Parts: sequence; structure tokens; C-alpha cells
Amino acid sequence: MNKAFYIASIVLSIAFMIVVGVYVDMVESERMSYLFNSYDPYSPYSSYSSAYSYDYGSEYTFEGALISLLFIFFFLTSDLLGLLKVKTKTTKVLSIIGLSFGAIFLFVDVIMILSPGSASFDEGGASLLFYGLIVLAFSIIGLIQSVRYSNQKNAVKNPSADLLDS
Repeated sequence: MNKAFYIASIVLSIAFMIVVGVYVDMVESERMSYLFNSYDPYSPYSSYSSAYSYDYGSEYTFEGALISLLFIFFFLTSDLLGLLKVKTKTTKVLSIIGLSFGAIFLFVDVIMILSPGSASFDEGGASLLFYGLIVLAFSIIGLIQSVRYSNQKNAVKNPSADLLDS
């Protein structure tokens, strides 16, 4: 069962990075289109509008943050199951580190949900892309450790003796 969660985490981390990239691009283009449309070259006092608001793109920020919240909850669940089910030291350490990173990026995501006009998705989304890479790497290592643990549990009487853990 845990192997299925790691495989799903690998697939969903790739999908997560694609979704985050799309929403970062949508929010950035929404904000930049407002900025460039506010410039009037025919005015003698021409400048960009001083009434610029960061609320442009806030609906995409809110939507992207809600979607990424679902991904983050799945990744946290996967790390928690890895901590509870697989008994190697490597998996436990990576699960604890993954849970710590997940809590940090969950905090960033909640900030974008609570104030989408102040913290936009093109600012916080870059950190979520980094989190997607972390989840991808940890899920690959967790899958390898899970397969080794299940093979070792079936073959050896002492399942805590792992080559990578010694």
C-alpha cells in the first residue's frame, strides 16, 4: 500500500509542478497586462497609473492556492504514512524532513489563500515549485526504500539491518 502512495506522489508531484507553473504564468500575465494597459503615451503627464493595485490576478491566486493545498495535504499524508509504515532509518529521516518542508510550504499556501491581493501566486508559486522538486526526490527515495524494506522483511529475520542505514 505504501508503494502505491509513493508512486502516486511521484506522478502527482510532476502534475503539481505543471499546475503551479500554469498558475504562476496566469497570475503574472494578469498583473503585467494591467500594468502595461495603465500607461498612456499620449498624456503629457504620462506615467504608469499610481492607483496600481495588487488585486489583479488575486482570483487566480486564490484558485491556485486552493488547488495546491490539496496536493500539499496528499504529500503530507504520504510522508506521514512513510514514517509509520516503513521502518528504515533513511525513510524515517526523509519523512520527518518532508513533513517539515510540507508544514513550511503549507504556511506559504495558507498565506496566499488568506490574502490573495497581498501575496500573489507568482511570488509564492516559485517556492511551491521548489517543494514539488523536493517531494519528487523524496518520493523516489521513499519508493526505493519501501521496496527494499518489503523484500528484506520477507527474506531476513532482522528488517532493521539495511545496507544504506549502516
